[in-house]
Amino acid sequence: MVELARVAEQIESAYADLSPQLQRAARYVLDSPDDVALGTIRDVATRAGVHPSTLVRLARELAFSGYAEFREPFRERLRTQPTRYADRAKHLQARGRGSDAENLYREIVSLGRSNIEQTFADTSPEQLSQLADDMGSARRVFIVGLRKCFPIAFYLQYACRMFHDDVVLLSGWAGTLVDEIRDLGREDVLIAISFDPYTRETVQAAKYAAAAGAKLVAITDSQLSPLAERAEHAFTVTNSSSSFFRSLVAAIALAEAIVAFLLARGGEQAIATLADMEDHLDLFETYTQRRASRESGRSDVA
Repeated sequence: MVELARVAEQIESAYADLSPQLQRAARYVLDSPDDVALGTIRDVATRAGVHPSTLVRLARELAFSGYAEFREPFRERLRTQPTRYADRAKHLQARGRGSDAENLYREIVSLGRSNIEQTFADTSPEQLSQLADDMGSARRVFIVGLRKCFPIAFYLQYACRMFHDDVVLLSGWAGTLVDEIRDLGREDVLIAISFDPYTRETVQAAKYAAAAGAKLVAITDSQLSPLAERAEHAFTVTNSSSSFFRSLVAAIALAEAIVAFLLARGGEQAIATLADMEDHLDLFETYTQRRASRESGRSDVA
């Protein structure tokens, strides 16, 4: 059987000579190998934005007898790849030694880029604008992301809080998440962040918010995730990784976009709040020095 790495090499080698539709299909199968392994040809074609026959043509272009044979290396990858963190770590250590280290490095860089590109290909400016409107008009915006997703949630709350007062991070410290979400209501927004394997408390918070009538926003890795099924806004993040953890690169990039869109619609009040925040930080001499931006003359606050 042909290994998936060999299929990827074939695609990269043939890519420049493929038609635009075949290139589109090729990009999708490289970026979403799990979808190819698990989905029907019709499902994969729909997500890739091509006709099912395009996937058949791509398979034959790469010297496979048909789509079924083409899909088999993707399925084999799922059957054989480690599922536990420790097993993934052992696999990573084996790759990080010797001649494969350079390939590992290139793969990490390539996956980071493709994760961001695919995430924003699946996200529209209209979606971000609508989310910014909902956040801006909400009584409060709650953000929950636990365990591996906590850095994303913390950044999103920290950055938004600098210019928008009513943004609350749900941390669940000392087992108090159920207390923190108790007064979620119809005038509120909850942004819930979780990737497979999904953290139970985050899923519970999302279910509670939806039942309470709050607007639920999901940042997750699949439209079939337990967060997306109840969400008014569901952002799908591509998080392929060569490491034992799923990549957070694209999720952080999406969080940056959400912050930018919220600030862009914030008007003079957002600017005034941000200026007050800077004055407050200066009062406490929070930073040893300010580094002025040569391009804009602003100072970076972090």
